[in-house]
Amino acid sequence: MPSKDTRTKLLDAAFLEVYTHGYHGAGTASILKKAAVPKGSMYHFFNSKKDLVLSVVQEYVSPKMDEFFDFTPQKDETVFQSFERIFTKMSTHELIITHGCPIHRLLVEMAPLDPEFENVLKEIFTTFVNRVNTLLQTSVQKGELIAFDTETTARFFITSTWGEISLPPSLSSTESFLKNSQLFLRMLNTYKTLN
Repeated sequence: MPSKDTRTKLLDAAFLEVYTHGYHGAGTASILKKAAVPKGSMYHFFNSKKDLVLSVVQEYVSPKMDEFFDFTPQKDETVFQSFERIFTKMSTHELIITHGCPIHRLLVEMAPLDPEFENVLKEIFTTFVNRVNTLLQTSVQKGELIAFDTETTARFFITSTWGEISLPPSLSSTESFLKNSQLFLRMLNTYKTLN
């Protein structure tokens, strides 16, 4: 009987394969080879490649992104400092700069084709928008920013950031990501209070 370690190997291999090649470009044989497990082991844990990849999204990618994209302000941190911290962390993560946001990539590839993928990915997207919206609303309540449409701005932040880092590698770079980040901060600065 395959061990939980086998399941973890399958999740790790599937993540890297789908992240670098997309869902349709990720072959089951390649995933099995990278995980160094026999085909029967995969089907012991997952009914199909789709089930494996949905498990990767729900058990691996979503929690890692929650940890990585921490929109909770640190003590005495302004909203601008919070975004700077997030942008700096993102800009130093080579895999994100090279291959983009794993959720965005799957959302673009799979949402139009599969309602189950669409629902799972939509939930993750909505969670991130809500977290950014909360950060912005808190900054309005603290008097850092004037009242404005924080929900639309939060959605703009997520879509523009994920879009920038999900460009093909030939169009993506740390420099272009940081320019996009600074543009967002300049836009946000227009809502800064005079205090």
